[in-house]
Amino acid sequence: MNVKALKINNKIATTLCFSFFIFSIIAYMYFLSLSVVHVVMRKEATQQIGQMRSDIAFLETSYIEAKHQISAKVASLEGFSQNSAKVFISREEKSLVLRSETE
Repeated sequence: MNVKALKINNKIATTLCFSFFIFSIIAYMYFLSLSVVHVVMRKEATQQIGQMRSDIAFLETSYIEAKHQISAKVASLEGFSQNSAKVFISREEKSLVLRSETE
C-alpha cells in the first residue's frame, strides 16, 4: 500500500506542477499583452498632448491678435494717435550714470 500511496502522491505533485506551469504561461502572456497595451496607450496620450498644446498655442495667438485689434480700436476712439518713433532700451552695459547739477 505504501507504493500505491507514493504513486498517488507523485501523480498529484506532477499535476500540480504542470498546472502551475500552464498558469505561469497564461499569466506571462496576459501581463505581456497588458504592458504592450499600456505602451500603445501612452504613445497615443503623448500624441494627444502634443496636439492639444498645438491647439492651445493657436488659440493663444488668436486671442492676442484679437486683444491687440480691440486695443487699437479703443485707442482710436479715445483720440490717441499712433507713435511711429519707438524707443528701445537695452541693458547690455551695467553702468550707472549720474546727472550733474548743471544739466
